[in-house]
Amino acid sequence: MIILTFDGAVNVNNIENYKRLFSANRTNPNGCPIRGTFFIAHEYSDYEMIQRLHYEGHELAVETVTVEKGLEEHGYDRWAQEMIGMKEILGKFSNITGEDIIGMRGPYLRPGRNTQYEVLQDFGFVWDSSVGVPPVSIPMWPHTLDYKIPYECKAGSCPTRSFPGVWELPLNAHFVESNEGGHCPYMDQCVLFNHDPEQVAEWLQEDFERYYKQNRAPYMMPFHTTWFQQPELEKGLLIFLDWVRTQKDVWFVTATQALLWITEPKPADALNVFESWDCKKRTVPPQPCNLPNKCPLVFKNKGPSQTRYMTTCFDCPEQYPWLGDFDGNGEEDTDIYNKQNRKK
Repeated sequence: MIILTFDGAVNVNNIENYKRLFSANRTNPNGCPIRGTFFIAHEYSDYEMIQRLHYEGHELAVETVTVEKGLEEHGYDRWAQEMIGMKEILGKFSNITGEDIIGMRGPYLRPGRNTQYEVLQDFGFVWDSSVGVPPVSIPMWPHTLDYKIPYECKAGSCPTRSFPGVWELPLNAHFVESNEGGHCPYMDQCVLFNHDPEQVAEWLQEDFERYYKQNRAPYMMPFHTTWFQQPELEKGLLIFLDWVRTQKDVWFVTATQALLWITEPKPADALNVFESWDCKKRTVPPQPCNLPNKCPLVFKNKGPSQTRYMTTCFDCPEQYPWLGDFDGNGEEDTDIYNKQNRKK
């Protein structure tokens, strides 16, 4: 299994790259188009584009509203605002129901200690993917947090107690045997900028084969937009994707689809009819609009007022949505963070 993930805002700076990556001619063995998981951050995001990604079958997950450094040191209320607020913004401006958003990733792979996972449990999230794994010869599989994390916590802010039922999809470090390019949890953090596309593809192939030829742990490929700002890296990735699709029993899945197989494994010869990976069995959400609203909005964020632009198929809010004001009506909203409103 290969899991393509993307962190940050979705907007005009990256949407064309994603369209090329998820070209209609790249399909899984069952004929369904390959799809990825997007961890959405609020600022500079285009919510019509996000709605369209969801309509096309990509998975939406939460990064945070602010993507602020040092969030791991904050308490419960702040993590709830960041995570549940992002969920609410996606619901209001991209028409994505909360039931469709069940995963999250902490900014900069800095988990919020036990606090973040308390919010995960309390508000009905199923999985997290915030933990980076140091370079290991045999990759780690996703696991529950019923027990202690079975590897070194690279960030030093991982949970220290059990969170039964919560799944962790760890980010294994990417590297090759010669250590050329270094090692990295995010693909764009390895130093491949002096490589031509064929060399980038060869680097990815060697990294992938550590998974494919050993324990077949899911090969998670996390990206920031910076990867796609280097034409050689993007071209190398596309070469790799077309090569890996020729290998036996390789599927591109979302994070949740990977967990659905892990919790209900099927043999390789039954995957063509595995319902959880069948795009024809998917409930298709409403189609996005053709003429979205482009909203110039006042942004009030602890300083002089600024302007932010937001695109959505729905009515423009009065001001730019932010922590405590997820619908942008200028009124503080704390009800969604109250304990009595948590999902059990």
